[in-house]
Amino acid sequence: MDLRRPEDEILAAMKPKWRYNIRLAEKKGVAVEERGSDGVGDFYGLYRVTAARDRIAIHPEAYYRRLMDLARERREGGDASAPDARLWIARHEGEAIAAIITIFAGTEAVYLYGASSDEKRSLMPAYALQWAAMRAARAAGCATYDLFGIPPRDDPDHPMSGLYR
Repeated sequence: MDLRRPEDEILAAMKPKWRYNIRLAEKKGVAVEERGSDGVGDFYGLYRVTAARDRIAIHPEAYYRRLMDLARERREGGDASAPDARLWIARHEGEAIAAIITIFAGTEAVYLYGASSDEKRSLMPAYALQWAAMRAARAAGCATYDLFGIPPRDDPDHPMSGLYR
C-alpha cells in the first residue's frame, strides 16, 4: 500500500469491502491499542488459537517477546537504523479478539504476524488492526505498508494463494 497519499485517498484505493469492514469494526466498538512486549501474552494466546484453526506452525512465546524487546533495546540504545516493532491488539468490550505485529523500518512498514480469536470474527477486528497500523506507519514517515504474506492478487498459482484464501 502506498502511504504517501492522504488518508481519504488511501481508503478510496481500497476495495469497497475493506472500507466497509474498517467502518463496521469501528461502529461495533472494536478498539485498537498499540502495545509493546507487555502485549505479547495476549498476542500469543490468540496466535495459538489461529495456529490450531489454520494448522500453521508458530514459534514459542519467548520468540515474539524477544522480537519486541530486541527492537526496543536497539532503538533505546541509539541505533537509529533499528526496526520499530509494534504490537497491536483489537479489543471488544475489553476482550482481546485479534492482534498483529508490524515492523517499521525506514520508509517501509511490514505486517509480520496476525492472530485472531474464534469468537467475534464478524466484528472485523483484522481490518481495524491493519488500518490502525497503516495510519501509524504513515504518521511515522513510512511510504509503504507491505501486507507480507498476502499475494498482490487473487491468483491460485501464486505460492501464497492458500494463505490468501
